[in-house]
Formats: sequence, structure tokens, C-alpha cells
Amino acid sequence: MIVKVKLFGTLRRLSQPGTPGLWQGELPEGTRVKDLFDLLGAGKYEVYTAAINGNPCSFDDVIPDRAEVILVTPIGGG
Repeated sequence: MIVKVKLFGTLRRLSQPGTPGLWQGELPEGTRVKDLFDLLGAGKYEVYTAAINGNPCSFDDVIPDRAEVILVTPIGGG
């Protein structure tokens, strides 16, 4: 299945060359959001929240074909 992943914060380093903040590719059927972390090389605690097709989701949710996944890191400040 084909998916598009928008990457925010420090996750932008996982972007494909020439496409800042974006990764697009094929994933096996049944891939969950948390499986995507390993496939991209994101750290276990690096992703704070995620959304599929604009809707907040659980890391255990299965990603559907042609989905747009958004991954966001924790934000700090002071």
C-alpha cells in the first residue's frame, strides 16, 4: 500500500531527499502507526502524537492504503 507521511520537528531528518518534511512510499498491509516508527528510524519516544487523514489516532491504529499520516514530536519551550 502507498502512504504519505508528513514529518514535523526533529522527525524532519527522516524526510526523503529533496522533500523536506515528507516521506512517501510503500508499506505492507496491516502496518500500524507504531510500526512506521521503526520503518522510518524514529526513536521509541520521539513521536508525541499522530494523525491519519487529519484525524488523531492511536499508535496501534492500522494505516489504510493511500493514507496521509502526520507524525509530531514533543514540543518544549519556556
